[in-house]
Amino acid sequence: MNPPRVLFLGRTTFDATYRLDCLPAEDTKVFARGFHAAPGGPALNAAITHSLLGGKSMLISAVGGGPWSIPVRAALERHRISLLDLAANTAYETPLTTVLVNSANASRTIINPPISTLPLTPLPASLEQSLPADWAPLPHVLLTDGFHLAETLPFIAACHNAGSALCLDGGSWKPGTDELAPLLTAAICSERFAVPELTGPGLTGPSQSASELAASPDALFAWFSSRGVPSIALTRGPRPILCWERGRRFQIDIAPINAADTLGAGDVLHGAFAHFFASGHDFEPALRRAAHIATLSCQSTGAESWAEQALAAACDPSRKQ
Repeated sequence: MNPPRVLFLGRTTFDATYRLDCLPAEDTKVFARGFHAAPGGPALNAAITHSLLGGKSMLISAVGGGPWSIPVRAALERHRISLLDLAANTAYETPLTTVLVNSANASRTIINPPISTLPLTPLPASLEQSLPADWAPLPHVLLTDGFHLAETLPFIAACHNAGSALCLDGGSWKPGTDELAPLLTAAICSERFAVPELTGPGLTGPSQSASELAASPDALFAWFSSRGVPSIALTRGPRPILCWERGRRFQIDIAPINAADTLGAGDVLHGAFAHFFASGHDFEPALRRAAHIATLSCQSTGAESWAEQALAAACDPSRKQ
């Protein structure tokens, strides 16, 4: 049987993660209790997940050059992930991000470098011109995290018109999401996802947190469904995933665990969902299996160390923790 093939479109970074007892006060020095450095970004982590589960992945992203592109390209080669680099032949460099994890409450603070203003290469709307020959016929699923829409929206529309299922990893609102929405087959959003017209001026206060700024589940479901999206989910960390599919509401409970590492669990969820969805599962069973895989990933540290358990779970989703 041919492996399910998925295109992963979005951001790639190299992440330096520091685990701290608490966030440091200004103008102090501290030692972290743990440190981990590895390639990251929602699209790359999801592509790795799909590959670990036996799928064939292509990453469409800006990687470019610079010192941090070297381990990123090594990871892509190790997992046999094809790369369509939007930053090819430019001076763009893979960004280094610093992630501060507060062990006291599991919160994370991410420090990104300045936004690059270097122009990237737009993808042609023609699939034949954009994809290599070994990716014909068209991939089953395209998963996007909303980054690089300015360069890829015509290509995404061409995939939609040719019959690919389009899925959104909605970590946060990105420019162009309103144009992307009518093309989507499924939208899986975090509780931090905020639609500007639902949380705009006059609807929010200056001191509200990111979660408070997010729209209510009902408003989020109404916004996407009004644009023709048939399957929608809202992830909420360890709390149940709230789901809407063609007017039917349901939820997916998350098994209680002693989590060792929740960083990147959302990326694992989206990569696993894309894998099962591309394998022929319907929205609900694909998401249920993906939630199980993501829960397994929280019980070990790193983006890949959970793979042995996850592969067993993929074969037997009823397997107990």
